[in-house]
Amino acid sequence: MKRLADFAIFVAVVKAGTISQASKTLDLSIASVSKYITRIEQQMGVRLLVRNSRGLKLTDEGRDLYEHVDRLLDELDAVVTKVSKSSLQPQGVLRITSSIGLARRRIAPLVSEFAAQYPDLSVQLNFGDRDPDTGAGQVDVAIVIGQPQDSSLVAKRILRNPCVPCASPAYLQRHPAPTTPQELKEHACLILDCPGSFKDLWVLEDESGKRHSVRVKGGLITDNSETLREWVLDGQGIAMKSLWDIEDKLESGELVRLLPGYRAPDLDFYLVYAGRELIPAKTRAFVAFLEDRAERLQASAG
Repeated sequence: MKRLADFAIFVAVVKAGTISQASKTLDLSIASVSKYITRIEQQMGVRLLVRNSRGLKLTDEGRDLYEHVDRLLDELDAVVTKVSKSSLQPQGVLRITSSIGLARRRIAPLVSEFAAQYPDLSVQLNFGDRDPDTGAGQVDVAIVIGQPQDSSLVAKRILRNPCVPCASPAYLQRHPAPTTPQELKEHACLILDCPGSFKDLWVLEDESGKRHSVRVKGGLITDNSETLREWVLDGQGIAMKSLWDIEDKLESGELVRLLPGYRAPDLDFYLVYAGRELIPAKTRAFVAFLEDRAERLQASAG
């Protein structure tokens, strides 16, 4: 970085035509400017400028250095300007990740609407039910279940997510519906193994507020929420599913809600991004956009 500053002074001297004029432009003393030039020449082992009473003249080596360094400084200025503008105007690539089911059915239409408002911004939406690497800069904004443990990340709830145990009529024809949480142990339970999910420990609260924890088991385990949905629809067993994801199936009778007198904890969705300061404009814009549509997102999720 120190050498870059020296070269910038060399370029300024050449453009000014004299050391005295360069000293005014740079707000440095004539002696300081001369010292910088001398140091560059000594470090490089060649003379760059010939000084005389008529001013300065570039040597061949000096001209070669000047042309290359001047171009590099212009490129650096352009990059710095571009990066600085990113804090003011959404631009570049906004990388978003969301759980598969929610992304495809709820988030993707909103992302499309957002992108239409910012034609200079490219938006990349990735689907995944695994923890995104938000803090490492691989993702700008993540929509995940539950608040992250990393205190450097900002998390804002955007969607309430009540969950219910359910099964298909075909499964219930073969296996009587459980009447208590403990009876779940006698059933084939479909397990979602991803961050924020219940996995194989299901907790249900009765009307008196008593919590019942049940370690369920089953032969089918997945880290994909849509696969779990297909399995329960196919009659493979009992699943703990987000109400928004199966409400239409409950209304049509393709699925049956179980244990209606018990309530599972909500697995709320959070909008997560890195840092509380110096947030890029693209991230700020999307966060504000989604917060503004939180009620609509909740309504669409039932």
